[in-house]
Amino acid sequence: MIKIVLVTFYFSPCTLTPAQRISYWAKNLNKIGIYPIVVTRAWEANIKSHFDTKKPFGKAIKHEKFETHEVYYLPFKPGLLDKAYSKFGETKWRPLFILAKILDVLLIAGTLKFTSYANFFPFLTELKKTEDFEKVIISGEPFYLFKIGYLISKKLKLTWIADYRDDWSTNELQKAKSGRFIRTLISKLEAHYEKRWVGSAKFIISVSENYTKRISEFINVPGVTVANGFEEEILDLPSENLFEDFTVVYSGTLYPSQNIKLVLGALKIALENGNPFRLVFLGSGFDIKEKKRIDSLVEDSLKPYVQITDRLPRMEALTFIKKAHAVLAISYGDMKGIPSSKLYEYIGLKKPVLLCPSDHDVMEQILKDVGLGFFADNAVSCFEQIMKIRSGYEKEGFRMEVDAGQDKILKYSRFHQLMKLKNLI
Repeated sequence: MIKIVLVTFYFSPCTLTPAQRISYWAKNLNKIGIYPIVVTRAWEANIKSHFDTKKPFGKAIKHEKFETHEVYYLPFKPGLLDKAYSKFGETKWRPLFILAKILDVLLIAGTLKFTSYANFFPFLTELKKTEDFEKVIISGEPFYLFKIGYLISKKLKLTWIADYRDDWSTNELQKAKSGRFIRTLISKLEAHYEKRWVGSAKFIISVSENYTKRISEFINVPGVTVANGFEEEILDLPSENLFEDFTVVYSGTLYPSQNIKLVLGALKIALENGNPFRLVFLGSGFDIKEKKRIDSLVEDSLKPYVQITDRLPRMEALTFIKKAHAVLAISYGDMKGIPSSKLYEYIGLKKPVLLCPSDHDVMEQILKDVGLGFFADNAVSCFEQIMKIRSGYEKEGFRMEVDAGQDKILKYSRFHQLMKLKNLI
């Protein structure tokens, strides 16, 4: 059994999306001959907003050992940036948070002392004295964790691998926000850090071929694609009675580049035709700014049919999705190669997926492959696709998942994707 260390900020019992991939790896790497030791921060399970992730938690190192893996939870003491976000991030004093961000990005060049993970590298240094491991996987974000990889390669002479859930300074979602002097300055500094720090990695892992190629070429380090996938256990979830009203659910946080006007336009057409449907943004209330954006776009006549929920515990959220008639996926504007992590969960749940607007790229390709996709690029076609799904449910004995081949679905499972690491580690 090969012993490795997984360094991650997000990990179980945290149930946020960033924690799910690496938590699964920790519990299942033993199936391919790898025993992981996880180093993470202390978490409480009940997280309802970004502010909850910034609160201090834990007073001493907690060590848990299982047959499959072991975990060291380090006490969490919020650093400069997290403290500033808690105090100023969503208030009229937000400029003070921006100043803290500038200071943070300057200080990180010299030290991790003022970050929320200042205790990670000292702990790894001590761990190396008692544990025989030669390789470390560091999962971002926060991407500043990659400086730990740079330090362990230089000071501890260990091999490390950078795991990107998203890309960093090459991220088009972030570039879409660029234009202001301060943001441009920060982006340039972070690009410099990324090349320097991740340039010391043996290779990088990312979640799509587009991401992997872009990151690999930027930092000149080989790359491997390991998609997020879905956990196989959701294939065995019990069936649920569908909601009484026809319901379309978008699950998770929205990004500013995601256009919800089309599905709202489809809802307006449906209402005018006497066939309104219920549209739920499940968990989208987690991001205050996006909740405000959704609210601002919903016309008064549509408000009775649109619901924005706070974040739900994962099993409650999965049950909610199982009760929906269809799920909604939304492309990221003109950006390509971005596979939503929720897309894989939709596939595992075998729900009809309305992709509106379509990306005409990786998400559409995956949905066509498994036979669960319905695609639209304007409000009228979105309404037509919803009616198509709706009419399918009205047919006796109709089940949307009949077109989804089990073998095609399974190749998007987390374990199938995890197998790609076997020969790399």
